[in-house]
Amino acid sequence: MPVYKNEKAKGDNKWWFQFYTGEIKNGVRERITKRGFRTKKEAEKALIETQAAIQKGEYIEPTKKLFQEYLQEWIKTKRNLGEQTLELYDSYLRTHITPAIGHIPLAKLSAHDIEMFLDSLHDKGLAAATIKRIFSVVNAALNAAETKDIITKNVANKVEKPQVSRRRELIVWDPDFVSDFLARTKQASRYWIAVYLAIMTGMRQGEILGLRWSDIDFDKRTLTIQQTVNRHREIKAGAKTKKSMRSVALSPETIEALKDHRQFIVQERVALGPAYENNNLVVCTQFGGPVTQRAIQKVWTSFLRKTNAPKITFHDLRHTHATLLIKQGVHIKVISERLGHSSVSITMDTYGHLMPNMQEDAAVGLDSVITTKTR
Repeated sequence: MPVYKNEKAKGDNKWWFQFYTGEIKNGVRERITKRGFRTKKEAEKALIETQAAIQKGEYIEPTKKLFQEYLQEWIKTKRNLGEQTLELYDSYLRTHITPAIGHIPLAKLSAHDIEMFLDSLHDKGLAAATIKRIFSVVNAALNAAETKDIITKNVANKVEKPQVSRRRELIVWDPDFVSDFLARTKQASRYWIAVYLAIMTGMRQGEILGLRWSDIDFDKRTLTIQQTVNRHREIKAGAKTKKSMRSVALSPETIEALKDHRQFIVQERVALGPAYENNNLVVCTQFGGPVTQRAIQKVWTSFLRKTNAPKITFHDLRHTHATLLIKQGVHIKVISERLGHSSVSITMDTYGHLMPNMQEDAAVGLDSVITTKTR
């Protein structure tokens, strides 16, 4: 076996191999060289695999591209992802993946490199769920590289996938607390309506900030989600997913709250005249422009402090909305549609534990429809 040990370079005792393929390219005999094997056995195994791949016509010339260069090309192909998901991926690339392993050539990236990368994320104190999502991005990128024959195999498949030991406990408010909270905060900020809509509709923050008056049918008591506002304060057509572009039924009290808020907005628009930036938004600045997520966060934090409420995120209001519906016995499919989940299974995974008596109720309910006497 033509494998060799590199003993010339000080401190480098790794093995390597080289052989001629039998092909002539540009008048030169083609040869393949691979280095960096820790043991002779590893080098011999890789040599056999490489020779076998050449014989089958499956050999892929190792790319010299760095992993970070490939990642930048790969992320541009992910046009099917929602804008917020793309922003999250980009954040993971910039903040964690590229600084740690982006400098490694794609063809030389190893399972060991990825394992060390995951360990570094743990050392940073990142949550297990975040580490799992970051690994998923790396894995997806390498899967694409393998599919497109840029690399021979996805080395991330050899890495034990990060596990999330326990789902974060959902903290939700009971109906009495919700009523008290809304009453105590109603006059505290112009952005109270955003909190109200989150509780009463289960909409995402970006969906609430993108809601227009033209998206609301006051007679039919419905609203339609057709655009969002992102973290850069940009108005974007569409929603997170196709299922997110949905119609949501509104309660009579929600309609009244929206009418009161609209009257307030109209007064501001008239007072400013031509200086008003008319985007037709329900939640807007005093000048009519889109509201930043940071502004909503500041108001939300002040509301929690004012009411001494349990600390939950603005997004958790979606969970409160879902829980209130579950307590009313609303069908899980209806809840899923209101939340804009891509499938009912996502809704069940998130809220199924809140319905421990569903099977028991179903079993007992059979007695009301089956009248056969058993004794």
